[in-house]
Amino acid sequence: MKKLFFILGLILSFNAMAETKTYQCGDNCTATLDDSGVLRVSGTGAMYDYDNQTRYETPWYNNRGEIKGVVVEEGITSVGAFSFFECGYIEKIELAKSVNYVQPEAFDEDRYIQNITMYDSTIWFHQDDMNANNDSPSIKIYCHGDMDKCKENFFKKFLKNA
Repeated sequence: MKKLFFILGLILSFNAMAETKTYQCGDNCTATLDDSGVLRVSGTGAMYDYDNQTRYETPWYNNRGEIKGVVVEEGITSVGAFSFFECGYIEKIELAKSVNYVQPEAFDEDRYIQNITMYDSTIWFHQDDMNANNDSPSIKIYCHGDMDKCKENFFKKFLKNA
């Protein structure tokens, strides 16, 4: 009986480990996608930037439908351009204090974002089609610091040359 529980435990442990996917997303940044759909970016420095030609080459692009939330941890300084392009099921974004910038189009064509937690020092650059074609496009901002500053920095996302 002990052998059966031991073997069952090994199988369950292996399955739990198999559900986690890890990606390189910056010189010193990695992202881990767990089985609950949370992509957690950790490390130091900036995430890689992508552009119109490379936006389909983000490390998690083939798994983008599994991503429900994004957590960018302390140490990451910038969310790369087009990083989460067409990750259409993201509902929640959490940004650490170290995140200075959300680069243009980082969340381009992500239509279901409901909640963003950020600091008042984080500046968002233009995000095309963020929450476009959504029946309830409003996004709740949870701010660490001055809410007016958070809103000001977030709403730069609507300005192409801010």
